[in-house]
Amino acid sequence: MSVGQELLNVPFPQMVQSLAMAIAEGQRALDRSSVDTARLLAEEEVDLIEEIHEVIKPAFNDVDVGGGETVRVTGATVDATRTDPAPYSLLQAGLFPTFYQFTESIIEVKMSISTRTSRTRELEAGAKLGVNYGPVSFSAHVNFKSSQTYSYSAEGSSLLRTTLKPVPPPARLNPRIITVNTLPTLLGQPPTVTTG
Repeated sequence: MSVGQELLNVPFPQMVQSLAMAIAEGQRALDRSSVDTARLLAEEEVDLIEEIHEVIKPAFNDVDVGGGETVRVTGATVDATRTDPAPYSLLQAGLFPTFYQFTESIIEVKMSISTRTSRTRELEAGAKLGVNYGPVSFSAHVNFKSSQTYSYSAEGSSLLRTTLKPVPPPARLNPRIITVNTLPTLLGQPPTVTTG
């Protein structure tokens, strides 16, 4: 079998197809998981304190330093109040699902093939004719050596690598939150509207 044939026998198209199908299935499972997480975050509620008000007021104290003298020391007091907890979905609270995307895929195939063939043949022939004043003698010898060696080795390895990165969720999946603050109406001002 030739080295070129060995390289052609590597199932590269099947490897590419299997990797592509595995990435498609993995991406579908990741998207499904993120959408399920978004549903859970939209349904799950938590009570949040929307505002904490801190009012800092000056405070004066007269301190007796002895000898009938007093020193006025300035300070401050902080009065803190908060609004009652209000129910918010976890999406409204700012928790969003994470989406992932396969951004790069690499297939690497390494193959090392070596063949070795050696052939040795040796032929030795000889003849001897002897005449001794009488009968004739004839002798012949033949030496034949043959050696044939064949070796074959093949090594291969493959590497499949993919890169997975977080991506922002689809814009339509995240709800637009509109907040209307009616507190300014208590001071005769129009309410404020913010979107996020």
